[in-house]
Amino acid sequence: MTQQNLRVKRETLLVALLLILGSLIIIYPFLDAIILAIAASYLLGFVHIKLNKHFKNELISSTVIITGLIGSIGAGLYLFIENIHEILGRFNMFIISIEGQIVEILQSLDLPEYFIASVREIFQQTSNYTSNLVLSILTSLPSFLIQVAIFLVTSIYLYKDRTKIYGYLQKIIGDLPETERKIIQSLIDSTDQIFKGVFMTQIIVATIMGISAAAGLYVIGALTTPIPMIPLWAVLIAVFAILPIIAAFMIYAPLGAYYFITAEPLKGSLIMIYGIIVLQILPEILFRPWVGSKRLDEHPLIIFIGFIAGPLVLGLKGIILGPLMLILTKEFILNYTHLVSESD
Repeated sequence: MTQQNLRVKRETLLVALLLILGSLIIIYPFLDAIILAIAASYLLGFVHIKLNKHFKNELISSTVIITGLIGSIGAGLYLFIENIHEILGRFNMFIISIEGQIVEILQSLDLPEYFIASVREIFQQTSNYTSNLVLSILTSLPSFLIQVAIFLVTSIYLYKDRTKIYGYLQKIIGDLPETERKIIQSLIDSTDQIFKGVFMTQIIVATIMGISAAAGLYVIGALTTPIPMIPLWAVLIAVFAILPIIAAFMIYAPLGAYYFITAEPLKGSLIMIYGIIVLQILPEILFRPWVGSKRLDEHPLIIFIGFIAGPLVLGLKGIILGPLMLILTKEFILNYTHLVSESD
């Protein structure tokens, strides 16, 4: 009887593993959207609690949150699709303008024609790359819209059914043996705190980077000549700050390069130097680890590795899974012996 029970358990486990593997194969192309939707639904639940303190009505709070989510994603998609041609077109014109100015400078220096032709070829390749980028964006747009739709629908359903899902998980955990129940409950509690900490860390660091960008650009503009649209650049840097390592570079690098090429090398150099030091290096080695260590009560090294390695290894979903997995692993290792010894 014992061997028969063992065989049944093994067969059940094998069937469960095969079903899980098959499900992962099906959803793998959309795994980024689903994982981000899980995180978003959790954050929406957190916002719901705060919002409901003011409205004191579950239906109104849910309606406001769902409407805000759909509206913000819809507005973002509209602006993206509406302006993608113009943005890339202007970028192409910018490349052509820089090419003309650089060629003019090189010709004034009486450099060999073959060298100037090589420079022209480089800019031509850049222009072709821009055109190919437009085509790739347009061809990948349907896939991107599917990802957005999956993210949106999954976020809304998980947010609406969060209470049922939590109750179902608690029921499953309650039926487990004491040791397993304590371990899983400990992981769930840790995940809850980590999600809140990661979210607040990103918000605080984004705010710091936005303020630092605005202050730095205002000072550089005061030392040289005024820089237009500083609030816009600051907001863009703050929004893009959710992507570690490359976020700020995507904003300040083209801005600095533009001024460096267009007869204002001092301003361009100052923007690049300030961006590299204050908006690139300091956030990753100082701001994010320090803020994360305070919000999550963890060592800054774990926060640093989690936020850096996560996106590099796992892509966009690594922003969440990087720090989450490292902190959960540490918590499990430190608490496992204690949890098991308690049950004994």
